[in-house]
Amino acid sequence: MNQRAKSRMFLFALLFLMACPSFGTTKVLELQGIITDSQCAFNVHSHNGSHDDMIKTRFGGSSPKECTQRCVKEMGGSYVLAVEDHIYRLDSQAQAAKFAGGKVKVTGTLVDAKTNTLHVRSIEAIKATK
Repeated sequence: MNQRAKSRMFLFALLFLMACPSFGTTKVLELQGIITDSQCAFNVHSHNGSHDDMIKTRFGGSSPKECTQRCVKEMGGSYVLAVEDHIYRLDSQAQAAKFAGGKVKVTGTLVDAKTNTLHVRSIEAIKATK
């Protein structure tokens, strides 16, 4: 194999590896926020990105947890992580369901920047401080 062919093979291999999502360093994120539902977070049934409107009418139950669970189970929503003004979609709905309406720390990687989707590695409850 001549030098030119070796160079082309090396370049092809390098480009292939760079195109793979798992290549290189994927930044692990640790985010603290609230597990909520996409319906309220994206103002589908709310005007302010919170559960307040739904709870006032009792349609969403009497707490953020009940509202989150109802919007996911009965209204086609999905669990999301609300961090200040940012909403992250979560690829592990089963893990998120355990913490509906609660303050959490989510560890994961951003797998889709366009949709703000996180690959969830772990979710931990944040205990309220007195």
